[in-house]
Amino acid sequence: MIELDELNIKQGNRVLRTGTTGPKGTVKQIRVESIRQTMRTGEGDPLGVTVTVLWDNGTLGHFVPDGLEVAE
Repeated sequence: MIELDELNIKQGNRVLRTGTTGPKGTVKQIRVESIRQTMRTGEGDPLGVTVTVLWDNGTLGHFVPDGLEVAE
């Protein structure tokens, strides 16, 4: 199971898309979604994690944690 403290990205971090030098944004929200027990297909199903980013150009984007990296 994924816990928020296991993520490298935290709310308020400056981030950019993995593998790019493009625009940066600020993490506004990290959302963990669970799956109802009746819909689980196996015992080890991971929770879904979505990171909401407010980009410098004013748009919002939603990503999985692996799609973002913390900007230096």
